[in-house]
Amino acid sequence: MKKTLEAPVKISVTREDAHERSQSKEGREAVRRMAGARDQDVDTSDIPEVGDLSQFVRVSDHPEHPLYRALTQSVTIRLNAPDVAAARQLSKKKGLPYQTYIKMLLHEALQREMAK
Repeated sequence: MKKTLEAPVKISVTREDAHERSQSKEGREAVRRMAGARDQDVDTSDIPEVGDLSQFVRVSDHPEHPLYRALTQSVTIRLNAPDVAAARQLSKKKGLPYQTYIKMLLHEALQREMAK
């Protein structure tokens, strides 16, 4: 028989919990500093501005989870067998699926070409 919960369970981590879980003295100090920072005191200058999101879809419809990812399109492409074999071998060393690795390489090459 399945057990059901009467009410949803909420799991939260307190500042003290995070402090105790931090491995180093420096890490614990960083957690303490971050916990006391006000929003207006946080430097966000290294975060890129949010641009046009029309080519992106939301990962989740939950209002507190506003992550977006690029729209994807399925394509069929013929590649040389030795190139696919090389991609499989290199992706395995990096711990990535080979199609993800090929997509990453293509994206990087396109970004370089567009920057010229």
